[in-house]
Amino acid sequence: MHRVHFISATDSLIPEIAKATREKGFDVSVSGQGLTADQIQNFEEQGFTCHGEGWFPDRLTKDIQAVVLGATVTQDNPELVRAREMGLFIQSIPEFIYNRTKSKIRVVIAGSRGKVDILSMIVAALQKQKLAFDYATTSGIPLLPGKVFMSYESRIALIEGDEHITSVLEKRSQLEFYRPHIAVITNLKWTLAPDHDTPEAYLSTYRCFSTSIEREGKLIYYGKDPVISQLVEEIRSDITAIPFDEHEVTEHDGRTFLKTRYGEYPVRVSDSYFLINLNAARIACRQLGIRDVDFYEAVSQKFQ
Repeated sequence: MHRVHFISATDSLIPEIAKATREKGFDVSVSGQGLTADQIQNFEEQGFTCHGEGWFPDRLTKDIQAVVLGATVTQDNPELVRAREMGLFIQSIPEFIYNRTKSKIRVVIAGSRGKVDILSMIVAALQKQKLAFDYATTSGIPLLPGKVFMSYESRIALIEGDEHITSVLEKRSQLEFYRPHIAVITNLKWTLAPDHDTPEAYLSTYRCFSTSIEREGKLIYYGKDPVISQLVEEIRSDITAIPFDEHEVTEHDGRTFLKTRYGEYPVRVSDSYFLINLNAARIACRQLGIRDVDFYEAVSQKFQ
């Protein structure tokens, strides 16, 4: 049985990824500073190996196939130091997710806003069509039971793109590792952060993201964002760039309906970006083979 060790289980996404890995038949161990007795018991009940609160470098062994680093792990972490001394294969979270979804059609939703809404709509359409899919999200998606799910059978993987630095060993953005076949960028709004201390650094992150799109891939982008439009002008010729804008609606008796060539579909518009996000999700679903009419039916049922 393949063994995977996760450092550190107090990072928000590590328990979810560890659980998904265990469910695929791997032998999983976890560690973490500040773990509570309840957390340790929960890990053990899920079939993980957890030696207690803190770090246990002496418990690392040569038969561990991969060590996965949480985003908050520091250079002097005793287990990381030991893993490097032993020559173990060390991965960041996004590298691990990519390697688990290599054989799938990867759909990555990125940008400054709207990612949860877009993912929720895509999930609703996939579920209605009974299409199996893997997913890895940093936010909770209401239609999903957890943040991470990995399988052998599905051909699609939905990934919520995170623009922050990957790990202490890899100073590139997490976005650069997913290599999407279908990429969605909602909008780009720079705010001062340690990972991106200038607007130029922020734009560079997304320029690298667009460069990482697989050959013959699709870039779906908000056409009214001038920063994204600048980026799109630079993309490779083999990538198809598809702009989106706000979906057209009509009002009847105080209700909102999507105007489509298939008729009108009632929806509840939750905020000013909802109809923009809806069009992004619709175009992404179309690339996955889901007809517009099926998308409208799914969204109308879930969002009204």
